[in-house]
Amino acid sequence: MVMIPETRVLVVGCGSIGKRHARLLTEVPQVDVLVCDSREENLQAALTEAPGSRGFASYDDALAEQPDAVFVCTPNHLHRPMAVAALEAGCHVMCEKPIADTLENAEAIAQAAAAADTMLQVGYSLRSHAGLRRLRELVEAGVCGNIVGGRAMVGTYFTLMCATTPYRMEEENALIIDYTHLLDYLRLLIGPIVRVSAESATLGDLPMMPTPNVFSAILTHESGAISQFHADYVQLPQRSTAEVFGDERVLSYDWQQYELRIFDREKPGYEVERVVTGRDDIYRVQIEEFVQAIHGDRVPICSAEDGVAALRAALAAVRSAREHRSVEL
Repeated sequence: MVMIPETRVLVVGCGSIGKRHARLLTEVPQVDVLVCDSREENLQAALTEAPGSRGFASYDDALAEQPDAVFVCTPNHLHRPMAVAALEAGCHVMCEKPIADTLENAEAIAQAAAAADTMLQVGYSLRSHAGLRRLRELVEAGVCGNIVGGRAMVGTYFTLMCATTPYRMEEENALIIDYTHLLDYLRLLIGPIVRVSAESATLGDLPMMPTPNVFSAILTHESGAISQFHADYVQLPQRSTAEVFGDERVLSYDWQQYELRIFDREKPGYEVERVVTGRDDIYRVQIEEFVQAIHGDRVPICSAEDGVAALRAALAAVRSAREHRSVEL
């Protein structure tokens, strides 16, 4: 890690992801960690997991400590007021995904970020995953040839089993909002999404069945390529894959097995690369690059505009499924 100046970082929202960020931030030399949560049990848990950090029940009191950066890890509907307040206070912001709960709020955050003399990054952590970075490296090197499409799939009943809060059972379409990072990486690998056609359903006979628990979409990209998105709260054990289809090669990465398969149309079978990243290591990379960027070029690995685009695609998919028609972005 490149040495950085002393940096004060506030983590607001101490649920599971907030506690993880706080814990990993304490590993970074020269970083002073503050944690904030209005729920005492969450705050105390964060202070325990992030030794040496200081705690605040009030966000205003925490901002008064003049942090250099704020990690916004609160529920989605609180992202706008907390991110905007941090930006207006002169703080850099790392806002967890999705960027907001509505497109209006997402665009307001993006406007505040554009007006601020600081940096905003959206927390699509898979952009820091070695597997996705290898896929992107190969795509940008042109190994696929002409890209005609791709596929992103996740099946994860395990998420419901491990949830610390019940919002997925209470909020309609929590599934698609939870997995906007699939839309983000399809955009990253294949290009902007211009049209969405989606269907959703609540199917199966399981103890926990959010509405919907199955969501699939066909995405048309600006290039003309066509990709597929599928997410469900049904499959157990968890499965997740990312694929890019080209007229020379096909790339397929298994997020659970850490296995990248490269299919060459001129050769039988496929080549295999092992690309392993531990869960904490993904966030370590994200934190390291964020802290270095705020002291350097201030170029985030995922911008506010990227976050707005992923949310716009997700909400278009929700509308498409509801109205049973394709939706232009």
